[in-house]
Amino acid sequence: MRKSGLAALCAVLMLFLCACGSAHTPALVVDGVPVSQGVYTWFLRDALRDGSQNEAGAAALAEANCRRLVALDNYCRQHKIAVRTDLKSAAAEHTRGEWALFRTQYLARGITKPDLTRIHTFEAQKKQLVQTIYGPGGKHEVSENVLRESFVRLYVGFRAFEGARTTRGADGETIPLDEAAQKDLLAQFQAMADRANSGVDLDALYAEYCETQGLIVTSPLAVSLMKNGDPMYDDGFFDAVQKLALGRTGVIQTAGSVYLLQRVAIDKSDEDAFAARRDEVLWHEKLPAVERYVAKLGEKTVLQE
Repeated sequence: MRKSGLAALCAVLMLFLCACGSAHTPALVVDGVPVSQGVYTWFLRDALRDGSQNEAGAAALAEANCRRLVALDNYCRQHKIAVRTDLKSAAAEHTRGEWALFRTQYLARGITKPDLTRIHTFEAQKKQLVQTIYGPGGKHEVSENVLRESFVRLYVGFRAFEGARTTRGADGETIPLDEAAQKDLLAQFQAMADRANSGVDLDALYAEYCETQGLIVTSPLAVSLMKNGDPMYDDGFFDAVQKLALGRTGVIQTAGSVYLLQRVAIDKSDEDAFAARRDEVLWHEKLPAVERYVAKLGEKTVLQE
């Protein structure tokens, strides 16, 4: 978080909490439904997090999101739209994980675990609305062919293995390799990439590398599928893989590793891979449309003074 954003967040939160008094007093009442101070504060914090909003803009966005939350909850109830069990479970797991990590910070800001549950349920409801409108049997069902074409655009496939750019210090701490060792590692991986592009099998190169590290290979390198923005990978990793031609091998560096990586084709007829990611593809395609629809629902709500 940028310092300016953090300072603004602290200032707005202090003003907000002082003005509201009791933590049990709702921050807003939308269409007769109370929205807690914790939920409002979470949206306010989210709006200020990247420093792109001033205080007035962040407050307006937080209020708008509170309106949307109530509007969507009412809409789902009126249209008997039940959130799918797996989406409920994912929301609950998200809440548990966040609460375990940030409980102290949230409580200091007046955000409770039920507040988090309400926020993550809101996100699950939006995904469910995508499924209801655009999924199988929906009024505007997205065709299987469109989803499969989107699938091969959204993901890249690759096989890879890595070498660490770090080592263990005398006290067991992780420390970077010195400059000479890093150059040697990079040169080693580049030489392997050249051999792979000359026809040497990547699994053979992996076996050779493991032998130099005193490791035993127990299985061939698996194909990984990665979606742009996947938090498991460093920023820029997806773009670096995508720049490789299909079948080509290259070297990609991250903060802590060097990867020997070979891009492989993704076939939109790959049933297992597509089936496992079908929902993600649909959400990518249609969640923005649902977000806009929910925003319009929020605009129609009545805010009680």
